[in-house]
Formats: sequence, structure tokens, C-alpha cells
Amino acid sequence: MLLKCIVMMLIAHLVLVSAFSFEAWSQNNFQGTSQTYTQRGSFEPRFTIKSYRWDSPSHDGCCVRMCNNGNDVGYWCQSHSNSLPSSDFNKVVIGCNDEQLICT
Repeated sequence: MLLKCIVMMLIAHLVLVSAFSFEAWSQNNFQGTSQTYTQRGSFEPRFTIKSYRWDSPSHDGCCVRMCNNGNDVGYWCQSHSNSLPSSDFNKVVIGCNDEQLICT
């Protein structure tokens, strides 16, 4: 019984970890080099992000902040994509619930 409970908790954790995704592209219109992030944390691809897609299930409590050289250039909790953002950026910070998403 204990083993079954542990397995169920592990499965639930894996589902929560992979519930959202942030896809970044090096060119407008979802072209060029791409990188996908499916975990919480701060990420800096080896390119300037010029288009993106944030996919987050409703009410999962997860959000993404987009940063350019330490400056906040965007923030989304609900799913959102942009093939031609008004500002390029070089870092994304992903967190859930009470985690603070800070550009540093």
C-alpha cells in the first residue's frame, strides 16, 4: 500500500512539473533556433528571443516573466504566444504559486 501511494505521488509530481511549457525562437514568426523549457527556474538561451509560445493550463498557478538585460519586458500567466513581440529578450523566469519572478 505504501509503495502504491509513493508511485501515485511521483506520477502527480511529474504531471505538475510538465504541465506548462515555454518555447522560444531566435527569429520572428517561430523560426530559427528554438529552445523549450518545462521546469521552474531562470533560463537564458544562447540567443535573443524574437518569438515565443507560453502554454499553461488554466488555474495551474504558473507564470512566466520575460527579461532583457535585467529589465522586465513581459509577464504572462495564461497561455499566450507572440510571433513578433514588441521587445526582444534574453531570459525567462518561470515559477508557480508564491514564487517571485524577478529579472536580475
